[in-house]
Amino acid sequence: MLKEELLERVRNCGISISSNMIERYVEYGLIVGNRVSLGFSQGVVSHYDEQTLAAIIFIHELKLSRLYKHQKDYIFILYWRGYPVRWDKLKARLIESHTRIMNAFEEIADYTTHPDYLGIINNLANDEVAKAPKSIGRPTRQFEEKQRTKAQENAKRYILVSKLIAGIIKNGVITQEMLRAFNQSSNIGSEIMNEIILESTNNWLQLMSWKNAVRQSDEHDYRESYELIALLKAYWSDLEEHFGSVYDIPIVGNLIQNLENYHQIKCFNDRVSFYRNTLLFLISSGFRQQLLVYLSNAAIREGWKHFISTLPDVLAYPTREEVTVNG
Repeated sequence: MLKEELLERVRNCGISISSNMIERYVEYGLIVGNRVSLGFSQGVVSHYDEQTLAAIIFIHELKLSRLYKHQKDYIFILYWRGYPVRWDKLKARLIESHTRIMNAFEEIADYTTHPDYLGIINNLANDEVAKAPKSIGRPTRQFEEKQRTKAQENAKRYILVSKLIAGIIKNGVITQEMLRAFNQSSNIGSEIMNEIILESTNNWLQLMSWKNAVRQSDEHDYRESYELIALLKAYWSDLEEHFGSVYDIPIVGNLIQNLENYHQIKCFNDRVSFYRNTLLFLISSGFRQQLLVYLSNAAIREGWKHFISTLPDVLAYPTREEVTVNG
């Protein structure tokens, strides 16, 4: 259909829209029109299909929700939902996002050399503790001491993380000393594991620059990434179909419920940051094709479904210790 017909059909759905708004959606990459030449010196026109109409209706719903600040970010939601989007605009948004992340990391790295670095960290840690819910009435000495201890622990964690980031940004590698200090704060004491993490992380840092991977990406990468996303969604849907609700999935359901309650969020709402970071990872990772081949295997899918069907029995089966104790 031509733009005029598209406008009419959208308006028939009760949505107020202008020709300029259609052009803005195209500029942002939210919808895709097939440009067709009218002949020599006659110009070109854009044809839109049924998916474009559905995409515009969905965009209207996103705008009504008021959950997302920038219309440009809609492209990640539309892509995740399977609507056609302009891959070059999607790529541009990924580069913007990556640049913003790296700028933030560089800012953190700069803080580690600031003369007031420790004071800044302590203020951040104290502010975080101060935001925690407090009981009614005057705080006890025990409560105040607990808050001070928590602030000190937060400050220590911030220092370790910021220095780890600074080392990566400035040197391009993680040193053994940096990793040991970070792991000690996390109660990870295995030197063998340290060596494995150190080697694999530094190989990733040296051989797989996210920035270069995204800049060199093309339409095939985004099509392939969506194929993998669709497969992952299909595997997840097997869980939901079997158990009826995501919250009824053994172990996972309780984890999701607790996470939502603690952070006051709904994990399965459209989350731009999750979609964007997942795509950034898929474009930059070196195992996308291998994972795609693996998950596309019919035997793997059947094995997954069999595992799901037996999961409740496996979790309910008593352990050797339980059998011994209960005699």
